[in-house]
Amino acid sequence: MRTMNKSLVASALALTLCGVAAAQGLQLRATDMPAPSVATPNATDAAPPQDSDGIAAVVGNEVITDYDLNLRTRAAAAQLAAQGQTAAPQAIRQQVLDTMIDQMALAQYARDNGIEVSDTTLQQALKQTAANFKLDVAQLRQQVEAQGLSWSEYQAQLRREILIARLRQRDVASRVSVSDQEIDHYLKQQRGQQQAPQGDVTLAQIFVPLAADASATEVAAARARIDAALALLRQGRDFAQVAKLDSAGAEARDGGLLGTRSAQDWPDTFIDAIRGLRPGQVTGVIRSPAGFHILKLVAEPAAAAAVAENSAMQAQVREIVLDIGARRSRDAAVKELDAVRDAVLQGRIDFATKAREISQDIDSARRGGDIGWVLPGELPPALDSALDHLNPGQLSAPVALPDKVVLLQLVDRREHPLDTRQERAVARNILLQQKERKEFADFVQDVRARTYVRLAGSDS
Repeated sequence: MRTMNKSLVASALALTLCGVAAAQGLQLRATDMPAPSVATPNATDAAPPQDSDGIAAVVGNEVITDYDLNLRTRAAAAQLAAQGQTAAPQAIRQQVLDTMIDQMALAQYARDNGIEVSDTTLQQALKQTAANFKLDVAQLRQQVEAQGLSWSEYQAQLRREILIARLRQRDVASRVSVSDQEIDHYLKQQRGQQQAPQGDVTLAQIFVPLAADASATEVAAARARIDAALALLRQGRDFAQVAKLDSAGAEARDGGLLGTRSAQDWPDTFIDAIRGLRPGQVTGVIRSPAGFHILKLVAEPAAAAAVAENSAMQAQVREIVLDIGARRSRDAAVKELDAVRDAVLQGRIDFATKAREISQDIDSARRGGDIGWVLPGELPPALDSALDHLNPGQLSAPVALPDKVVLLQLVDRREHPLDTRQERAVARNILLQQKERKEFADFVQDVRARTYVRLAGSDS
């Protein structure tokens, strides 16, 4: 029988702490570990003595035991150690406790608001988790129990995390939006970063100096001189020849050549001016404290020359769509597609066959639910978010939109070059994810604030 080594066991148990769902492609709140210290965590240090009642915290109608908290703290410490990182033992324990409280509060909130996880969905999640460690479910159970965690609690934690993922999609992801102006701003920033020179840069200049106390008449005369030089360049005159005739810099005799320096050694004014230029191109007129300049990018840095074509991961997707209306409520559609999902996972029905039978999107239904290859941002935000959490072959939970409920199956992924429209769609998806993470962090704080929590040793 195959077994996991100790580091993999630690990782597997750490997944029950805050990341089993990650093995399912589900995204939970990202929490930052406190700054590392010189202390190296180990099983003894990371687990303080238990309180006399054995309860670390009460969350709503559930409890977090000292035993469970200490076990998960050791797993988190082991995972950090396996990654070559260290943190103070008490800081690890506090982070683990906060995460457990957040998860328990969110799962209770999800259940109270009608979200359910079927036994079939749970069993499929267990199979996927085991497969991630090249085990079957029986072997995973053996390894989990060998580390002191009960199998029932392991399953309960995984069920909680699936509940949280569904809650996140329903109450956060489906409500986030991004404007065209936000996309424009994001793309402008990205292009600026891509075009900023990073390596050695060779420049030439035409320079007309100005004294710090130059009069308005002197400034106007200098500006007229540099503008005349720029006009000659735009007529096709050779830069070096114009520099020799019209530049007042010492480098004029060399055709204005300033030489080669690393990008950070040039003035920021120069680097900003050449951003986006190709070799041989010139800037407009630049004003500096020393006077007026026209710059020519003689040689671009290797890093800028090697910028790869924009691309993104494309997904091949199937769907089953049920319309919401007078004949079917949202809850009824969700339950119907939940049943379909369970049947597909159990192997009792084929997704494509069922799509042809019941999907109410006529075009995709004819193709067995196939909607082809899509890029991030080309589907409604809630569907994009659901796809982000899937690996090829997996099914989403039913996704409720204003007028329909959709069940997705991710068939495959591939890298795909982007045109302008697709680039905007991908940018939109990135911004949606950024907003969703922030909104979900706020959502977690709000749910926790409304949940009864009593810590061991506190009076309230």
